[in-house]
Amino acid sequence: MSEMKKNVKSIIILIAVLALFYFTSPFLFGGSFVPENFIAARQRGAVIAKDIVQLTGDSLANLDEISAQDRQYNFGKALSLVHGELDQAKKSRLKAIKLTEELDRMARAASGIKPTKARNLVMEAVGNEVSLISHLIVYNDILNGLLQTLDYKFSGDIRYDAEDVQNLIKSMNKEAKEINNLNGIFNQKMSEFDELVK
Repeated sequence: MSEMKKNVKSIIILIAVLALFYFTSPFLFGGSFVPENFIAARQRGAVIAKDIVQLTGDSLANLDEISAQDRQYNFGKALSLVHGELDQAKKSRLKAIKLTEELDRMARAASGIKPTKARNLVMEAVGNEVSLISHLIVYNDILNGLLQTLDYKFSGDIRYDAEDVQNLIKSMNKEAKEINNLNGIFNQKMSEFDELVK
């Protein structure tokens, strides 16, 4: 009977050791883990960020076209383009809200990521995308100011100051470059993250 108790005790200890090994091996041997909800939020966020970068690029191209129509005194066409660009700016703001939601989901799910270095990379990358959103907000504010100025000009409501418009466009170009740069940094950090957790 005592031999049987010893065997049962040995089996229980063995099971406990195996269970302990199973649950701690990722920490001991550098295993990786990425929660499914993080992966899903990352995929959705990547699509939205790509759309934002595309919308920003389209916006700059449209401003060039507005400027060309202005130089040719096609104020009707230029005004129509301005109104279209105002609509695009609204889409961009909605995309920024959606990206914020996905970044929040990524940040919340990141606590379950292993190893720690991968988790830290994710948090840095999320920080870059949050900065991108800040620059997008500034970009949209400048864009709205510029488009309203152009709208007034093409409608004949106010006198046009070309220097003010050029300064606004320079500021917009600066913000657009920063948006592209931050998105590039985000993608680079996520590539490093992928290497760590594969």
